[in-house]
Amino acid sequence: MDRLPRCGRGLYLRQVDAPGVDTKFVEQHRRVLADLVDVLVPEAPTGDGPRTDLAGRFGYLSKPGYVRLRFGPDALPGTLSGLSEATLRIDELARLDPAADRVIVLENEITYLALPVPAGSIVLWGAGYTISVAGSLPWLSGKDVCYWGDLDTHGFAILNRLRHSCPQARSLLMDRATLLAHRERWGTEPKQTTAHLDRLTPAEGDLYQDLVEDTFAPAVRLEQERIGWPTVEVAMTHLSSGVS
Repeated sequence: MDRLPRCGRGLYLRQVDAPGVDTKFVEQHRRVLADLVDVLVPEAPTGDGPRTDLAGRFGYLSKPGYVRLRFGPDALPGTLSGLSEATLRIDELARLDPAADRVIVLENEITYLALPVPAGSIVLWGAGYTISVAGSLPWLSGKDVCYWGDLDTHGFAILNRLRHSCPQARSLLMDRATLLAHRERWGTEPKQTTAHLDRLTPAEGDLYQDLVEDTFAPAVRLEQERIGWPTVEVAMTHLSSGVS
C-alpha cells in the first residue's frame, strides 16, 4: 500500500488490473474505496479535488474536458485551417492561438449551430454551468468575449461565473429591452437562484434583482431560442459593426 499514491501514473481508473476486479469496479465504488484508503493510507495525498477523487489523489488520468466551437476559414492554425466546426480537448485548445478577435459563447445548441459566424469571430457552445471550462482558455484574455444565455436568474449566474476568468466578457441580448419585447414568449424558470452575483454590470444587476423579486411575473424566463431571429440578426450586425 505504500506505493498506492504513485501507482496510477499514465493510466485511467478503468485500466486498473487487479484479480477479481472488473474495469468498472473502482469507479462505481470510489466513495467506499476512498474511506478504505483513508484508513489504510492515512498519509495519502488529498490533492485539490474532493476526497472521492481517487484519480486526482493517486495520479490516475482523468477524462479530459472538451469544447465545441465554430469558426471561419483560417481561424485555427495548421491542419485545422479551413474547418468550420470542431470539438477539441480543452487542454489542447488552450495551447492554440486562434486568429480571431472575438469569441461568442452561446447557451443553446441549435442557436449555436444556426448563428452565422461573424468575420474574425469564433462561436463557442458554453453548455450551461460548464462555462468555467471554456472560460479557462488562456487566450480568451486577449479577446472580445460575448456571452448570450437564457434571460433568467441562472443565465446571469453563468455570466457571473464566466467573468471570474474573463472579466472583460459582455452580455448579448440579456437586457431589459429584449426581455420586455418578448413578453408573449416568456416561460417559467423551474428553480431560481438567489445567489449574490458580484460581477454583473449595474443594468444587469438591476434586471437580475427584478427577476429574483418577480417584478414582472413569477419566475420569469426568456429562453435563448425564443428570441425572435430578426432581433438576433440586428444584434449580430451591431456586434460586427462595433455598435454597443
